[in-house]
Amino acid sequence: MQLAVTGRINPRVIDHILRERPDLTVKYWSEPGTISRRQFLDWATDADAMITMLTETVDREVLDRALRLKIVSNMAVGYDNFDLEELKRRKVLATNTPDVLTESTAELTVALMLMVMRRLRFAEDALRHNQWKGWEPDAFLGSECVGKTLGLVGFGRIAQAVMRRAVVFGMNVVVFTRRRLNTLPGGVRQVSWEELLTTSDIVSLHVPLNAESFHLIDDKALSQMRSTAVLINTARGAVVDENAVIRALKAGKLAGAGLDVFEKEPLSAASELRMLPQVTLLPHIGSATVETRTAMAERAWRNIAAFLDGKKPLDLLIPELWPEPQ
Repeated sequence: MQLAVTGRINPRVIDHILRERPDLTVKYWSEPGTISRRQFLDWATDADAMITMLTETVDREVLDRALRLKIVSNMAVGYDNFDLEELKRRKVLATNTPDVLTESTAELTVALMLMVMRRLRFAEDALRHNQWKGWEPDAFLGSECVGKTLGLVGFGRIAQAVMRRAVVFGMNVVVFTRRRLNTLPGGVRQVSWEELLTTSDIVSLHVPLNAESFHLIDDKALSQMRSTAVLINTARGAVVDENAVIRALKAGKLAGAGLDVFEKEPLSAASELRMLPQVTLLPHIGSATVETRTAMAERAWRNIAAFLDGKKPLDLLIPELWPEPQ
């Protein structure tokens, strides 16, 4: 039985796997950078189980080679890199790692809000480049978060964690999600898409990437937002039409943006987003803490370990492949 781990995870997790299952052959990526597509295809050929990263696409091409594959565990909460229909057709189990990255991603979302609202990147750049000439009453002015309206698009675990932090900050919170929310904390309201766009000072995205959410933030959505509003994205890059955001920022129709994810990663060196001073860019680090990345790797392994023990994995993405006992 062979397990392929296609990204650099905490070595302690690898040691844990080997101690727990000495009968398992573990092949794991330890080189700089990410595994290439060619190498990924080669590794899939001999794998009975795989722990994959969000950078690896598991599609028909992979599954045509992975004839021994029984379960693939994505070390991410999102799974837009999985072709679920093809996995279902091949009867290959698929899992993800929800819950464990909620708090770290919520923290980063709030950090981006503060960086954009208080123009922290601009202020630090000025200091580092010796452009700060001393305290002035009108220098580096930003905006406070207290009293502002935060619009959460989606209301899963991460959005709820952001909401809890925003309420402590003294912000007003509105939520848009297609499902009816029966209970919300006092002062938090569920609103229409149009009301969220037109009333929010900060719009923060917390939806998975799928056909419905692709380019959810486009020219039309941006035209409905306040010109003083800022956009935060820690979800998936393609939820946002980056060219539309660039146009809105350059035209003064959007005050700022904080982006941790991009349509194509890594972000192109030629991207105009890099040139805009009102944009804060981070290299997809929402879950990048030692604690969270270790917990994600452990969770990915626990899904596979459950399967190897004949038990239902914790986070099945295609539940019908594991029929419940009658």
